[in-house]
Amino acid sequence: MLIHYEVTAQNNNHQDYYKVISFGEKIDFGHIDQTVIWTVANAEKNLYSTLRGNEVNAYAFQEPGVYDITFQESKKHDDACTHDSFPDRFRVKVEPVKITFDFSKITFSEPIVRGRNYSDLIITVPAKISSRENNAVKLPMPGMSIAGIGVALTGAAVEKEIMAVNTTKLMKYKLSGIVNQETYLMFDFYDFNNQVQTYNLPQVIK
Repeated sequence: MLIHYEVTAQNNNHQDYYKVISFGEKIDFGHIDQTVIWTVANAEKNLYSTLRGNEVNAYAFQEPGVYDITFQESKKHDDACTHDSFPDRFRVKVEPVKITFDFSKITFSEPIVRGRNYSDLIITVPAKISSRENNAVKLPMPGMSIAGIGVALTGAAVEKEIMAVNTTKLMKYKLSGIVNQETYLMFDFYDFNNQVQTYNLPQVIK
């Protein structure tokens, strides 16, 4: 899974890190000049890598823990750099659990139609939950959101907590609200790190 990266803190819980991801994931820093040198280090796991330019985008953070990343640029900014600017040093946290939604098997308890006010439509989607350390951990159930033109729909997880262990679980969300005009719907399902996995409903709501 490749996640687009922006150098911003996510929320108060993650304020010490520029990005929080799950093990095995990569980060897309965009197009980087080959003159840039990166170092990626996880001191606890004794991991150290030196990367040049775009090589950083292919780096998979396989081990959980905290990574110190340094960014060294030989070009000056007035030399027409074509990539984003990054801090000289920042940190990435890699969590030992992750969730992957299988949208090929998503189901709705009833069709969504325009003009109907829903209160208990259930969306069910299988999700593979992986634990790098094979430890069962109870975590808050991640949420979801819905977008579309003229859409006033909200989605909430049926369960409040989930046991994060190596398994495939049916994730259930209750949908409430109304679609006011013809539109396509986009469903954003969040993982444990508040990253989004998106499902686009193929048919238009009429």
